[in-house]
Amino acid sequence: MMASHLVEVNELLPPQICSYIETKHYVPIKQSLKLLSSHAEAMTQTMKAEEPDAEKLNLAALLFVRLRDETEQLIRNDTIIIFPLVRNQQDVPERHRPNLPLQMVREKNKKILSLLEKLRQTANNYILKPEWTTEARLFFEELFGLEQMIQQAIYLKENVLLPRFLKLND
Repeated sequence: MMASHLVEVNELLPPQICSYIETKHYVPIKQSLKLLSSHAEAMTQTMKAEEPDAEKLNLAALLFVRLRDETEQLIRNDTIIIFPLVRNQQDVPERHRPNLPLQMVREKNKKILSLLEKLRQTANNYILKPEWTTEARLFFEELFGLEQMIQQAIYLKENVLLPRFLKLND
């Protein structure tokens, strides 16, 4: 596949957009989730109760675990259900085509974006505080990048893939 800065997603067909999201977005998101899991664990293990913002940092770690679980489920849903339906639609006669579970997709995206918003608030809008430990700063720095990747993947899916797919099937 081409480098992402050379790809104009609006020119891709729905099956190609599915592959693009999987390779260019979901693979790095999975890697980031794995790295963040180790940062979150290190941050909570080295944190002392009397540390400034200890409660906030613990909350951030808990919110991240929830975000990780929801994001992993989103990726599984897309790769097992949504993307195969999109890819296989052209081979199925129109009257036998199953409908995409759009409500499920949008609810999952909404839940993930809400968790990202809560994490952003907990993370002081990703403005790192000098009193935070190195582990906390590493965690929030990586979390900022993850937020950008997730938002971009959701944007592509909801604003490029789904409208294009629905338009082709009207």
